[in-house]
Amino acid sequence: EILSLGSALELVKDLGDAGVVSGQYNLGNFNGTHGIGHSRMATESDVDIRSAHPYWAYPFNDVAVVHNGQLTNYWNWRRSLEHRGHRFMSNCDSELIAVYLADKMDRGFELEGAMQDSLEELDGVFTYVVATSDCLGMAKDLMGAKPMVLYESDDFVALASEEVAIRSIFPHEIDTFDPYEGEVRVWQL
Repeated sequence: EILSLGSALELVKDLGDAGVVSGQYNLGNFNGTHGIGHSRMATESDVDIRSAHPYWAYPFNDVAVVHNGQLTNYWNWRRSLEHRGHRFMSNCDSELIAVYLADKMDRGFELEGAMQDSLEELDGVFTYVVATSDCLGMAKDLMGAKPMVLYESDDFVALASEEVAIRSIFPHEIDTFDPYEGEVRVWQL
């Protein structure tokens, strides 16, 4: 998980069942402004800590991403970002999204603009959630093929790839909705 205390991000990465990892790091007692996490089954990358989500945009300490999907122009963008001096810690396309966003923001883009550009420039089917120290954002690709569910109230935002994940944290009935194709949303926290 990535956790924010409102001024900086803290990274917690481990392998194993989400409930066990949460208990091991006492994440239930987290007292901050926002967090992102992702449980995934490795399909194209190794099962090791480098392939675990969230992905931090090295060397930037303020952009982290969790992602569902696949980028089809990964290698073209990786070479382009490496030519600009960025290093990658894995071969996972989720890390590329984090580095892409950090690169755009380093060049003066606001988070929302960088995310909107990602939908135009990164090919594939994907959804992702991004955290900075003071923002939370979500993007759904232009085809809308990957699922994402959103719940928003006056004081709470929850995003998940499956509705059951959101419903598991709320003891009462809530209204969720599916973001539309090409949607980008950013919450300033």
